[in-house]
Amino acid sequence: MQLSRNSKISFAAFVVFDLLLAYWLITLFQARDEVETINALNALGAIEYPDPYRLTPFQLSDQSGDPFLVDDFAGHWSLVFFGFTSCPDVCPITMSELAQAHRTITEMPDLPDPQVVFVSVDPERDSRQAVKRYVEQFNTDFIGLSGSEAGIGTLAEQLFVAFSKVDQADMVPGETGHESHMPDGGVTADDYMINHNIHVSLVNPEAKLVALIRPPVRRESLVQAYSLLIND
Repeated sequence: MQLSRNSKISFAAFVVFDLLLAYWLITLFQARDEVETINALNALGAIEYPDPYRLTPFQLSDQSGDPFLVDDFAGHWSLVFFGFTSCPDVCPITMSELAQAHRTITEMPDLPDPQVVFVSVDPERDSRQAVKRYVEQFNTDFIGLSGSEAGIGTLAEQLFVAFSKVDQADMVPGETGHESHMPDGGVTADDYMINHNIHVSLVNPEAKLVALIRPPVRRESLVQAYSLLIND
């Protein structure tokens, strides 16, 4: 049986309408899934960038004295945290949470093991040996980076981390979060703190910044956010 011209047009219109409806439904469900993912990440303290951008060159050194460049992020999912080895509270707490999260993730076969990178923001006091001792007390697989203030700043700026030296004598309670650990005795030239951002950055295997995880960083939320972000 042959269809009339009008029947063919009607059939074609029906097919087109069906395709448009299917496309609209798929788009709707994708948009809903995206909103649900964004809401879930927000509840976990994570901010995902819709258009991840590749990090530009910088030069630092790891705890073994080897250069660490932007290409060393390639091929790994990386969790990056900036701090300093004499930080009395938030840095060791965050590093401990990162260590626990790393241990949990490595036990989950469906998730790739992350590369955890600690970047010192205290080039005056944090020698390579000091950074090595510091990171390895949390996990011997962690990478500890140090370098010049300019080198640190080049990477820090790209990961939205600001840092500045604050002399203990000039500290005002409430400004840095470290004031309860000011020395009881006299203040020396080495008695200073570093004011710095304390979020964790997630860099993908293409060396692109994917997300920031806001403080306070906790193991459970970090693991959940990591799982959502790498599977997004």
